[in-house]
Amino acid sequence: MKKDIRQLSVIVVILCAIVVLAFVLAAPGTAGTNSSEGVRTITDMDGRTVTIPSEIRTVVITCCGGAAQELAALGVSDLVVAQPKQCVTEWLYRVAPGYRNVPDVGIFENANVEEIMKIDPDIVIGRYSSSTHIEATGIPVVGVLTGIAETETLKREFLMMGAVFGREERAERLVDYWDEVLARIESKVADIPKNERKRVYGGSGAWEEAMISAAGGINVAASHTQQSGSEVSPEQIVRWNPEVIYYSPKSGDTFSTNPQFETIQAVQDGAVYPCPAGTMFSWSRPSPEAPLANLWLAQKLYPDRFADLDLADETKMFFREFYDYDLTDEEVESILHPIPTSTGM
Repeated sequence: MKKDIRQLSVIVVILCAIVVLAFVLAAPGTAGTNSSEGVRTITDMDGRTVTIPSEIRTVVITCCGGAAQELAALGVSDLVVAQPKQCVTEWLYRVAPGYRNVPDVGIFENANVEEIMKIDPDIVIGRYSSSTHIEATGIPVVGVLTGIAETETLKREFLMMGAVFGREERAERLVDYWDEVLARIESKVADIPKNERKRVYGGSGAWEEAMISAAGGINVAASHTQQSGSEVSPEQIVRWNPEVIYYSPKSGDTFSTNPQFETIQAVQDGAVYPCPAGTMFSWSRPSPEAPLANLWLAQKLYPDRFADLDLADETKMFFREFYDYDLTDEEVESILHPIPTSTGM
């Protein structure tokens, strides 16, 4: 009788192990894994099913737009063996110093296929529309959209990249933090009537719409959103008369010193702000630091409601948690209060 019970127990344990294994193989980012072949499939940001190695050891980046920044936030920057130098900043070198020593094999359509084949990476990360010549060599291309993403798209990209590199938990923490930030902002601005919300100008793209809305503001350029490449004339900005203006410090302040804008309320009130300087772009662009950008703008719009927000401490926490980097007080100051220049991205 005892022998039968022992045999039954062994069978139950085996069945449980099979069930657990089946669950793992079906999890997001690992579906399609075949350990005997050493490959798995993922769905990239272009909706393409891409077959990649089960374990990624080497990566070539052939795009700007923040892919290198995402890998740093996921803690896998050491896997990058080539990337465009023009797409890395001194700040990104601080949080991912290994980037400084990798070669540049070109960007977008100008990526050097011969050099990439010599490196023979496990995958290439880039814009698929400009990478078909690379995929033709048999090297998998994982398409990303960081630079042209909006909030929900960028969250999905973080999760997709987490699945590619086996960093699902870290990617989920980043998305969870962003959701928590958005909920925190909403709890403080929810009772502000629409006609009393601050009118804001920060550009006319989809990202500006997402950033301003998340902070509880009204985007005065909403009618221009999604019109790719459309220019907004100075006369139109004057007609919109925003109460708050933000801009990339790399583009310089074209509002406060230009007589053409002197009647705008934001200019008269001194509510024209350079965005903090991120590790790759300013916080006016999509990036892993977007939750911090949402908090920064919300505090600029409604300082009384966010008087308890210590953005310096929040920024230190974020860099420690997601870049494994301890910011000094001086570094935080340089991020949150950048000196505007007239050139850059």
